[in-house]
Amino acid sequence: MSTVVVTGSRGLLGATLMRVLPETGFRAVPLTGDICDAAAVAKQIAQAAPANVVHAAAMTYVAACERQPQDAFAVNGEGTKNVVAAARAAGAPVLYISTASVFRGDHGDYREVDTPEPTNAYNQSKREGERHTLDYERGTVLRLNLIGIHPEGSRGKNFLEWLLDDFRANKDMTLFADICINPLSNWTIAALIAKILARDDLGNILHIGSRDVKSKAAIGELTRARLPGYRGTMQSGSVDAIADGVFRPKQMWLNTDKATALLGPMPTVTQEINTIFARSRLPATLG
Repeated sequence: MSTVVVTGSRGLLGATLMRVLPETGFRAVPLTGDICDAAAVAKQIAQAAPANVVHAAAMTYVAACERQPQDAFAVNGEGTKNVVAAARAAGAPVLYISTASVFRGDHGDYREVDTPEPTNAYNQSKREGERHTLDYERGTVLRLNLIGIHPEGSRGKNFLEWLLDDFRANKDMTLFADICINPLSNWTIAALIAKILARDDLGNILHIGSRDVKSKAAIGELTRARLPGYRGTMQSGSVDAIADGVFRPKQMWLNTDKATALLGPMPTVTQEINTIFARSRLPATLG
């Protein structure tokens, strides 16, 4: 049984990987502690002697990254450098979980060969992590848009968790009609990663995502349709209305032709919402 070290093992994707990888023939070992501690990271990875490292740990809250860019670069940049260096010393490939928002977001349909143009501290720090990964001959960057509910229950830390928590509280909300993504659920991404770990023909960068594109407002509508007991109001708005001075990409959807050829057909957004409800054991309605 091949050992896979998972960083960020308590996060949305990492915690899901800790459940899915053992179901698909891997031994999943969490990397604990601070990835900014190079010595500790090196020691743990050396002791685990993994066949692969999946690097899912990151500082992801966009506004916090903008307020504290030094922290974002410490975690997403230098932390990644530490993980890659330790994996290199252990002779293990690294799969780095990145984001579609390393692109400017003017048009979408971004391919692996397109040049990133990150526009805020979060995106820039994630791009720095990509560079450290791509400096390693056995490093692969996996770009994606992630939606889902933490396997242990909503912690209110991502778009869908926030959305469902507000639905349950019957809060009025405004969702962005001008941010468009082709997201995958944490469960589908974890299953695809298991497939990826079994291959050696990916190249340095791979884009995965749903085969259709939806705005965040449209994803909200799909989710609300599953929860007819919601008594608040939901309207569409623009991300430009956020007055925090942070530039946010709008067309954040990826071309997935390469992934489809390698891994098989990608699901639709509706299928992914259904997967999240089924795997997270969410109630069919609020009532």
